[in-house]
Amino acid sequence: RQRAMCPRLGDAYARTERATIVKEEVAFYRIKKAVDKGLDTVDLAGCSFPFVPDELRQVPSLASTLVDLNLARNQLFSTDAAFAVLKDLVNLKRLSLANNFLNGKLSEEAGRLVRLEELDLDGNQLTELPESCENWSELRVFSCGGNKMITALPEGVEHWTKLEMCNLRENALTTLPAGASKWTKMKRLFIGSNKFAEIPDAVGRMPELSELDARGNEVTEIPMCLAACEKLEHLNLGRNKIAAIPETLISGFANLRELYLYMNKLESVPSALTSLTCLSKLSLSKNNIKSLPETLGNLSHLEELYVNGNSKFSALPQSLGQLKLLRSLAARACPKLKSLPASVSSLESLIDLDLRTGGKKDVCKVPQDVVDGLVGNKCRVVGA
Repeated sequence: RQRAMCPRLGDAYARTERATIVKEEVAFYRIKKAVDKGLDTVDLAGCSFPFVPDELRQVPSLASTLVDLNLARNQLFSTDAAFAVLKDLVNLKRLSLANNFLNGKLSEEAGRLVRLEELDLDGNQLTELPESCENWSELRVFSCGGNKMITALPEGVEHWTKLEMCNLRENALTTLPAGASKWTKMKRLFIGSNKFAEIPDAVGRMPELSELDARGNEVTEIPMCLAACEKLEHLNLGRNKIAAIPETLISGFANLRELYLYMNKLESVPSALTSLTCLSKLSLSKNNIKSLPETLGNLSHLEELYVNGNSKFSALPQSLGQLKLLRSLAARACPKLKSLPASVSSLESLIDLDLRTGGKKDVCKVPQDVVDGLVGNKCRVVGA
């Protein structure tokens, strides 16, 4: 009917149908190859499957040896139907179901995969994890970002004691269950773009944590529990509602390398922050700060500094010139910043200086000889 009504549309439909057939043939060839060669890995990503192939469990040798299965970017819809097949892959350790159309509560049958070490459920439409997830005691990597509708994790996650990386981004979580305090091996935790009003206390019981991403929530303060995370190197609290940086907390961040506090409600930056000598990236953009501490030069490893979009920001300290490793300095959309300290000419590593106001006329005046010196050192200077 499509071909009769519109030949070109009919041709496009035929090409799509042929492409789907080719993808399926390639997928079944990969399954056969795994069987013939005794492989423990099968990659079926992007094969347009609306179902999990029964062949995966019908061949005993494959069902018992398969360790790594990639089913990302298919057209899987029902979790019950998917795990009716997957539950028989008893030795599976790594499973990706990312970017399908899985919806609702994840099937309870998923809990039968007791040897799982890595599970990727990103980009689906799941609303809930099964109670049987408590059986995933070997889990090291878990990701369910971008499902949008997951509002809570089951208490059974307390059994994930080997978990090292957890991605919960872009859901509707407001807290973590108390059992998350048993994630003592956690190294990287991503809880951004949820509905957290505070950083969960459980985070303070993760002594191995090196990266915490909690951007895009409704957090109003940096909690003292983070002081216990002495190995923290990357902290992203951008796009929250934080009004102050507690000075008493800063001493616990001795190993911090990257700190992102953009788009909050900060009005000042405590001088204690400049004691973080390992810091290489600092973003304070889009707050209400007026200046930076005179001791800024103590940040001897700082490579990138961003203060964009602070409408009241009017001065950079003279100690700026001590930042010998600084490569990028951005003070865009800061209309009150009329000049830079003379020490800016000492920034030998600077390759990007952005002072644009975003209006019709740039207002920050830098002596031409200073600009020429920076440009001579291959620095891109805009807005001066």
